[in-house]
Amino acid sequence: MGSKISSLQKLDKARMLLPQYLSIHLISLNFEPKLARIHAILRDNVQIYIRYNNYGEYSYTIIFSKTSLDRCRFDNYDDRWDVSTRPHHFHPRKKKGAIHSDMTGNPEEDIPYLCELVLSSKLYDIE
Repeated sequence: MGSKISSLQKLDKARMLLPQYLSIHLISLNFEPKLARIHAILRDNVQIYIRYNNYGEYSYTIIFSKTSLDRCRFDNYDDRWDVSTRPHHFHPRKKKGAIHSDMTGNPEEDIPYLCELVLSSKLYDIE
């Protein structure tokens, strides 16, 4: 598997990748290492939170509005979801459950894919 990189190194990698993939869609990018997260705001006011910890856990949360469940999230924080990619799973927009996820917590693979999903609007109505 190779050497493990720290959560801060993963955050830093994500911080470098986000502007490359979101470019003109990005209004602000806040690197918050003390909170172990990145907070990005897009031109359509969609907010993205990226978190990593030193236990191999991550989450990519996309918030569309302040309305209840108007968000989606990729993560591996809990192992209770019965999906083929367990513990990695995806919480679709406006749903309480979880489905399989192609994310693994590797920013070099996940961030380009996440940005592609956001820019293609696939997360807006993913089933």
